[in-house]
Amino acid sequence: MNERETAAATIKAEHRSLRVVVTALQQLLDEVAAQHAEPDFALLAAAVYYIDEFPERFHHPKEDRYLFKALRSRTGKFNDVLDDLQAEHISSGQTIRYLQRALIHYLGGAPVGFKLFRDAVDAYAALLEDHMRKEEKLLSQVHDFLTTEDWCEIAAAFTANDDPMFGNAQREEFRRLYERIVNLLPRKLSVAVRREKLRQ
Repeated sequence: MNERETAAATIKAEHRSLRVVVTALQQLLDEVAAQHAEPDFALLAAAVYYIDEFPERFHHPKEDRYLFKALRSRTGKFNDVLDDLQAEHISSGQTIRYLQRALIHYLGGAPVGFKLFRDAVDAYAALLEDHMRKEEKLLSQVHDFLTTEDWCEIAAAFTANDDPMFGNAQREEFRRLYERIVNLLPRKLSVAVRREKLRQ
């Protein structure tokens, strides 16, 4: 792959990883709601930790610093879309703060704790899916506007990321989360999680 293809593939792989974890989180909550499973608060907390730790601290900042900045320096054609995406990066962080508070209420036994947390997860999932769709559409439209040097810098920045759960240097706390997700999810979803790990 060339640098543009490498950058785009890495960004999309990170999107898939996040989508897998959020889908797993929703599935776990569906199981609890249907009284097919007891809440596993350690697993729920680990999933929320991953959502905060990787995309919010690595993925989004690198999109802002490398991809979006390079685009703004080369053309004004995408400024409205970039403004929306960067505003969504901010609102994503705010949504995750709310998600964390809702999990604490749920863990603490608040009467509406489960509903608050499930609603927060669903809101985050909807925001995330729309956001990633817009980013991937943008990626398909910008290849003629950026130079080879731009793509080299973007690719280097993103390949330096090592997804703590799906990457090569899997961190211990995320290795446990990965194993728990694989073992606890229904077969269809666990197969999707294992497939994502093999793609990285």
